[in-house]
Amino acid sequence: MDRGGVSVLYDEKQIAARVAELGREISQAFEGRQVTVVAMMKGGLVFAADLIRAVSLDLTCHFLRSSALRDQGAGARRTDIVFSTDVPYEGRDILLLESVVDTGITLNFLLENIREHRPRSLRVCALVDKPSERKIDVPVDWAAFTLNEPLPDGRFIVGYGLDHAERYRGLPFMGTIPRPATPTTGRRITDTPGQ
Repeated sequence: MDRGGVSVLYDEKQIAARVAELGREISQAFEGRQVTVVAMMKGGLVFAADLIRAVSLDLTCHFLRSSALRDQGAGARRTDIVFSTDVPYEGRDILLLESVVDTGITLNFLLENIREHRPRSLRVCALVDKPSERKIDVPVDWAAFTLNEPLPDGRFIVGYGLDHAERYRGLPFMGTIPRPATPTTGRRITDTPGQ
């Protein structure tokens, strides 16, 4: 795989250590309960696979997809989120796994929709949390990594399941690339699920 132009942000050992630590913390928080893990695809695929193996509890796994259309035309930015699922939320302890939490718009939408199904509890674990980019205040119970400041020169995170134009997902580390140019017309951004 071409790694040219990718600067390492978190290496494989750092990621493995944090995932193991999160696994212990989550196991303790949900001790004695069965956890329903709901992972956002595709960006959360690698994180979810590693984290569920680090959680020493009985759990079930489900996958969701959300799509956002960001219209950059005329300086406006509109986000439309499409959400559908048949995950059995009611009365369950839900752990929602998200790859990157930045503006909070998508996560807020998902949390509101899941809450409508009356879960017993609902907690969020993110691979990367970017609180400085919030537009909506959303809870993040655990984060593998927190970036309190924007990346230098507006760089973009890739690797360990995170992509740009479907590239870089297979990198075993998380790195950054120069931020791709913003399109002048709307584009569809998809976080794809399966079940």
